[in-house]
Amino acid sequence: MLTFSTPDLLDATIQSAGSRSYRTKTSTGFRGRKATSLAIINGKEQQVVGGIDWREKELVVEGKSWELSELKSKVPGPSHILRVWHWGEENYKVNIHGNQWRATRSGQLTPLVTFTQAVQNFFSASQPARLCFHVDMPETDRIFFILIMIYSEIRRRDEDADGHLD
Repeated sequence: MLTFSTPDLLDATIQSAGSRSYRTKTSTGFRGRKATSLAIINGKEQQVVGGIDWREKELVVEGKSWELSELKSKVPGPSHILRVWHWGEENYKVNIHGNQWRATRSGQLTPLVTFTQAVQNFFSASQPARLCFHVDMPETDRIFFILIMIYSEIRRRDEDADGHLD
């Protein structure tokens, strides 16, 4: 399980119970966010392994870029939040149930990855955002899922702020 250090997913340390942790860092400009990088933290060293270019609408995993329109598609029907992400030879459905995003292989119900939103409480301990991998997967796939879960949650927040999701 990975735990975000702050509700600001775009500038956070993502702690793991094991030895591998990550950090997100986002640059902004006059017109809002530019790019978010995802780095693996190894002691004091950081290695950038992926990112989201918000302006160019690209996803970068281990130095290779894809246009978001190549990777995701909307599902016909009434759901405005369900997306299908295409990665490698697989298609993954990503949607939200309550306060939790779930990624499943198309045609299956068991989630591969879940992202639970942070819960801010006034009178009790707040709960940080968490990302859980329910199956073992290669590091490249882990990077992809971390990025698409962050992307999905940030776009949901954007929708809450401006009333639509593209």
